[in-house]
Amino acid sequence: MNLSQLYYFKKLAELQHYTKAAKELYISQPSLSDSMSSLEKELGVTLFQKEGRTTRLTKYGSEFYEHVTAALRELEHGIAVVKRHSGQIGGTVDIGCIPTLLGDYLAGALNNYTTFHNPMTKFSVYQGVTLDIIPRVKSGQYDLGFCSKVENEPDLVFVPITTQELIIVVNKEHPLARQKGVYLKELKPYMVTTYRLDIPIGQVVQKQLKPNEIEASYLYDSEITICGLVSRKPMVGLVARTPYQKQFDNLVELELLDVPKDARLVYMVYSKKNFITSAVEAFADYMVANEMDLP
Repeated sequence: MNLSQLYYFKKLAELQHYTKAAKELYISQPSLSDSMSSLEKELGVTLFQKEGRTTRLTKYGSEFYEHVTAALRELEHGIAVVKRHSGQIGGTVDIGCIPTLLGDYLAGALNNYTTFHNPMTKFSVYQGVTLDIIPRVKSGQYDLGFCSKVENEPDLVFVPITTQELIIVVNKEHPLARQKGVYLKELKPYMVTTYRLDIPIGQVVQKQLKPNEIEASYLYDSEITICGLVSRKPMVGLVARTPYQKQFDNLVELELLDVPKDARLVYMVYSKKNFITSAVEAFADYMVANEMDLP
């Protein structure tokens, strides 16, 4: 038994297809079959059972997979620790990120990391909303996600990493435009326009408004839509403070004086079940140690 066999076994166990696994491992299918046959012979048990064109783990294979995954994870962690001391961690990190974090927070973090900590790491960054990012983190398409927290995801780890303050936006002609800030009770005469309830930030907003009996229309996906409408009409918008507001010249931002600054948290998320490379682990550790920005 050797290390290559363990990596081959893990890949085949996850893809359940010899041709696909061999392709991703850059070896021939016969070589993969011979390696797994040799491994089964050495262990004295059958690890895989063929089902048509696919294959699945036997009960012995499933048990062995748990131990192999844990062992390889620990090995990669050790490699990462040693390489971190020499600054020689290469590799690519695939990230899914909500749009409002891309231009300032994440861009600054990536620049700091590659400039001062590890120039050898490469990043592929993909834009998306939270509900698109989460399934891609779960499937392993993204190594890390930067987005809202989603409930009932036991295989995912959500690490609070930064905040986006909830604020009120009105246009310059609105009666509230002369104020620097407002309390929630001051919004009762107005219909508040904000995010849809089927996205996480809409639920965050509702938790603030509902106990104070503030009426709101939960209709929109993004700050751009809400701010675009508010800039043209005598409306009150409740949004997260993001760079998007800066493009509207006649918009006034008001602080919500009785809403916590961290009511809207943004998280770094990863899967407990997916294999974490040394490059991903090193970057995630860096984010927690150096780029966490919480009140």
